[in-house]
Amino acid sequence: MIIGEKNYFLGNLAMASILLLYYHIIRGGGISNNETVYIDTQFNPYDFLGVFVDETYQTDIDQQLIREEAIICLVCDLNDMISEYEDAYLEQLTAQRVFSAYTNGLLSALPEANELIELVSRGPSFDNGEYNSILGIIYSKYVVATFHKLASDT
Repeated sequence: MIIGEKNYFLGNLAMASILLLYYHIIRGGGISNNETVYIDTQFNPYDFLGVFVDETYQTDIDQQLIREEAIICLVCDLNDMISEYEDAYLEQLTAQRVFSAYTNGLLSALPEANELIELVSRGPSFDNGEYNSILGIIYSKYVVATFHKLASDT
C-alpha cells in the first residue's frame, strides 16, 4: 500500500491504531492476550506490512513505525492463538496467515518477530522461556521505546 494524497486518512488511521494498540499493551504490562480487539475494526495489519508513505507525508506519517506496528499486531494475534488453542494453534487460520507473511518475507521490519515465528512454527513443544523472552524484547524495544521516543521528542 502507498500512502499519499488520496488515502492520507489511512496513514492517520494507522498511526492512531498504533498508539491505541501500544497503549493497551503497555497498560497490560506486555504482550499478553486480546490487545488487538481494540483495533480489529479499523486496522488490517496485512495491508500495512509493506506500506510506503509518499515523501510529502513522511513528516506526519511514520512509515517504519506503521510497518513495525503491523507486525506487532500479528505477533499479538499469534500469541492469542497460542493462548486460546494451545496444542492446536498451528491449525488456526490466523496462525497460518502469520506464518505465510513470515514465509513471504513480510516481517523483515521486525527481526525479533522472525525469531519468534521460527520458534513457534516448530510446534507446541517450543521453549516457553525463550518465547516469553522474545515477547519481552519486542515489548521493550518497540512498544515502550516508541512512547519514550515520542515523549522525548517534545
